[in-house]
Order: sequence, then structure tokens, then C-alpha cells
Amino acid sequence: MRVIFYEETTRNGFTLIELVVVVAFISILTGMVIPIYNRTMSSLRIRNTTQDITSLIRYAQEKAVAESREFRVLLDDEKREISLFRLKSQTIDGEKEFELVGMADGGGVLTLPETIKISRITAGKDRKTGLRYISCYPNGASDPGEIELEPQGRGRQRILIKWTGALGRFEIK
Repeated sequence: MRVIFYEETTRNGFTLIELVVVVAFISILTGMVIPIYNRTMSSLRIRNTTQDITSLIRYAQEKAVAESREFRVLLDDEKREISLFRLKSQTIDGEKEFELVGMADGGGVLTLPETIKISRITAGKDRKTGLRYISCYPNGASDPGEIELEPQGRGRQRILIKWTGALGRFEIK
């Protein structure tokens, strides 16, 4: 009579069921994290854009006082750009010519992210270009006005940046 002994073998690796359970668990976690990440990134873009706009206006106010000349923050809602200009010359009849403040002087053009648009601007309007602007004067005052930003795909949430003019104060709602 022959007796056959079976050796107990050890298995290395995972079963298919174990792998499917782990992949399903990772998929569920990823599905939960992605919307949170997207909301956080959208909120950061909104906050950074608001800070960039208010910083540019404050900078224009400071430069107007420091250089004793008018500065303008030009708002182009179609191109989604905000740029800084300074008074270059003024004629006897009151015509003003402005020049773009370059990057080397702290200016340049601020381009809004694709996910944020300017929905409303209450500010002065240039007769030649039709663009809105905020004038900052050498005495520290600026024209009063508002900019309303509308994040795309975020429901009805809107951000209102309002500056009061004489004291150069901002309200953000």
C-alpha cells in the first residue's frame, strides 16, 4: 500500500477577490476626494483673484501719492484683463495721455482665470476706448466704484469688491 503525503504549500500573492475589493475601496475614496479638491481649488482662485485686484488698486493709490501723478487701473471685461497705467502728459485743454506701467515698475497686466469673469463694473469710462477705469490721484483719493466677480459653475455666488474713493478703503462681500 502506498501512502501519499501532501505537502502544505504556502501561497504568495493575492486572490482576485482581494484585489477587486482594494481597487473598489480606492475608487470610492478617489470619488469622494476629487469634488472636495475641485471646490478648494476654485475657492483659492476666487480668493487670490480678489486679493490681486485689491492689491493692484492699492498699489496704484500708493504710486499716485509717491510720484505725485494720476494712475489708472484699466478694467477690460471682454479680454478679462486688468492693467495699470500712469499719467504721461496732459494738454492745456485737459486731454490726458496715459502709459502702461511695465512689469519692472510693479505694473503689467493681470489676467483673470478662465473660471472667473467680471459680471459688473461701476467705474469711470474712457471716451476713446470705452473701457472702465479707476483713477487714483496724488492726494490718496480714488474714484469710487465696484467690481462684481462671478465664478463660473459655482451657482449664484458672486464677489463684490467695492472701493469708497476718498479714503481708499475696500469692502469685499
